[in-house]
Amino acid sequence: MSAEELVNGDIILIKNGSRVPADARVIYCSQLKLETSSITGESEPIEYQSGSVTEETGIFESRNIAFNGSLCVDGEGIAVVIRTGIHTVIGQIAGLTTGQKANKSRLEIQLLRYIIFLIITATILGLTVFIAGGFVQNWNNFIKILCDSFLACAIGMVPVGMPATVTSIIALVAKRLAKRQVFLKRLDVVEALGSVNIIASDKTGTLTKNVMTVTDCWYFDEIISGKPAPSTPLLPGQKSCLESFVSPVRDILELMSVCNASKFIEEGNEKVLIPMELKVETSLEMEKDENVLKPATGAPSECAMIRYTDNLINIDAARRNHNIVFEIPFNSKRKWHLMIAKEKSLEDGQARYKLMIKGASEILVQHASQILTPNGPIDFDSEANEKFQTAYNTFGSNGRRVLGFFYKHFIADEKIEFNFEKQNFDINNLIFAGICAIADPPRDETALAISQCRTAGIKVFMVTGDHYLTAQAIAREINLIQDIPGQPKDYEVLHGERISQLTEPEWDKLLKLRALVFARTTPEQKLLIVEQCQKRKQIIAMTGDGVNDSPALKRADIGIAMGSGSEVAKQASDIILMNDNFASIVNGVQEGRLMFENIKKLIAYVAVHSTPEIWPIIINQCFGFPLGLTALQILSIDLGTEIAPGIAMAKEPMEGDLMERPPRRHDKTLVSNTLLFFSYGYGGLIQSIGCFLSYLTIFWLEGIAISDLWMSSQDYWKEGAPLFPSNNQTFTWEQQLKIQRKACSAWQMGIVFGQCFMLLCVRTRRQSIFTHGIFRNLQSIAAMALSIALVCIMIYVPGVNYVLGGESVPIECWVVVGSVGIFTLAFNESRKFLIRLAPKNNFVRFFKW
Repeated sequence: MSAEELVNGDIILIKNGSRVPADARVIYCSQLKLETSSITGESEPIEYQSGSVTEETGIFESRNIAFNGSLCVDGEGIAVVIRTGIHTVIGQIAGLTTGQKANKSRLEIQLLRYIIFLIITATILGLTVFIAGGFVQNWNNFIKILCDSFLACAIGMVPVGMPATVTSIIALVAKRLAKRQVFLKRLDVVEALGSVNIIASDKTGTLTKNVMTVTDCWYFDEIISGKPAPSTPLLPGQKSCLESFVSPVRDILELMSVCNASKFIEEGNEKVLIPMELKVETSLEMEKDENVLKPATGAPSECAMIRYTDNLINIDAARRNHNIVFEIPFNSKRKWHLMIAKEKSLEDGQARYKLMIKGASEILVQHASQILTPNGPIDFDSEANEKFQTAYNTFGSNGRRVLGFFYKHFIADEKIEFNFEKQNFDINNLIFAGICAIADPPRDETALAISQCRTAGIKVFMVTGDHYLTAQAIAREINLIQDIPGQPKDYEVLHGERISQLTEPEWDKLLKLRALVFARTTPEQKLLIVEQCQKRKQIIAMTGDGVNDSPALKRADIGIAMGSGSEVAKQASDIILMNDNFASIVNGVQEGRLMFENIKKLIAYVAVHSTPEIWPIIINQCFGFPLGLTALQILSIDLGTEIAPGIAMAKEPMEGDLMERPPRRHDKTLVSNTLLFFSYGYGGLIQSIGCFLSYLTIFWLEGIAISDLWMSSQDYWKEGAPLFPSNNQTFTWEQQLKIQRKACSAWQMGIVFGQCFMLLCVRTRRQSIFTHGIFRNLQSIAAMALSIALVCIMIYVPGVNYVLGGESVPIECWVVVGSVGIFTLAFNESRKFLIRLAPKNNFVRFFKW
């Protein structure tokens, strides 16, 4: 029958290779192992049992509930269906995910507010100019007054080129992040990543390499960090053999490689190599070809052991030298793996055998009578046991999984059929060879990335399904948590069960700490962590890779899925890390902060020229001056000369202290009041003065008195106008129109040339442009040159200037605008100096955007 037809109480058979169709209680099993990583977060298959557990045991730790969607990788079992469909654990997770509304990005919200501001401002300004112009012109030519007021104000106030430039910046940032293996599902979410306060990261595969690795070995009274050196010198490129090592190292390597069910994956006669990072310890001398990880099948810990021994000895040769006649696989009850090899036949039908066993050393050591030393076996007395316990506790406290290696020789019948249940052999009087420590080591760059987060004022939380001791050990190794003498404890390690019992005051206290480690967490608890952070106005980024992570990924301000994770997690996330690397998140934070800075600078650059675009309309409508700028010239600026410098802003490198500043406050907006004051206040006003002086220079050079321009547009400066008198001269209407076109071009040039100086001013917010480097962003220099070239074409090329309503302008206009531009640059350098000198001064804060 199909899975859809199952109901509670049905009996299902779970076989190797099949998926569990519903949540079911296991009532019988034989070596049943289920892969549940996408649901529970466990990286290794879990061995199930049919026995009952106490009421206090959680569902994820009971090991007798098979979850819907789990894959059976070994054994078989019989189970009773207890939940189906949306009532299963995976169904409830899906409900938590799909039941949430899609969050709007902070960038989208803030740009929407800015757009609303522009609409309201343009409407009010247009209405004001329309009314004032109507009274000044006695409401003559009502339609012209209406069009000039509203249309020109709308075009001037709204930076029509901003959507293209903002989109270009975001796209370029996305391209840069893609090169760093960070894929953005929503382009605008990177801004929120730049303002993140908390990064809640999974441990396995994100902070660690997700490659179980043998890090250390121990025998009797010596610890070997990394890999042992052979006792005999080798030729370059020569691989050592077992005989190259002395005992007990030789025995440990032999037991690692022989008493091991894993093997390398081969394609034909050639081994398949997968390039991966495999640098275990800084103290370990690695060969260049050891940076290539050989894929292997088997339990992760056993794969770690054959990878460890592969570069030291010939594993195939070692295994061929052992005739394995009996084996007992590892299981969670016995906690050991046993092999018996027949060494040689003896007289009288007897044979010499070697029993090899590895597993939980704290259990097997109880069966040991001797321990191996470089001088041979000695009694395993209390002194030897104390040395073992010291090494075991040291490795265990560092989050290592410890496996012991034991062996013994014995004589038995040559034709014996070994059977552990019949007790025709025993595991007593073992010789203790040594132990190895296995761990999923942290990524090499994780500790540095954690340090960068601290410098940037970002808190890092570890949220994992692993045991709290393992999580705590890894957290210490990457310096996430530190005990500094003389300083109060600034971290906490919490078990998942305690998370749901925390009160609001306890959450307040916890979230003030610099680091938190959450162990044995469930999907509901991960979601609770996100909600508690958001309740306190914290911007949180949550990472995850399994189905169980998807509700928290969906709810978080930034959901970050792993490239190797489940499709459900990827669908619920905003960002996908293709390399599963925590350091890539820090790169994303840096790019997000840089993008916020550059968009802020872009808005300042684009908005500042709105003021000089509005003033020609005001002086024409309200004061009767000749027209200073045509609508086509405004569009040529917004959609022509402004585009290239705006896009070049995406290439602007960060100011030196960007990653040393704390995260932006939750209430800090992209378009602040001080930014508006700069763009539409003093910044735009200074540039307007430069344009106005350039505009007046045309009339001055033509011998026209400035005072004669007052209220002249009602009767002059149009076709068929009467002679215009000024300074004992008269100008025909043709001359008037030519002079007006020159004045329009002078104003147009004033905006474009003035924006080149403004670009230098806004490329930094605090740092001097000369310290930052004028030529550090060559794209902006090229964009400035392109803008000047374009405006020269628009002004000096016949036909083009006529269409736009302009005319060639003399060099004096350029000199005037350049002089005002130098003043603008000097003023802004002084403003930035005061910001650096006294950033919290109340007066200075008015000029700090």
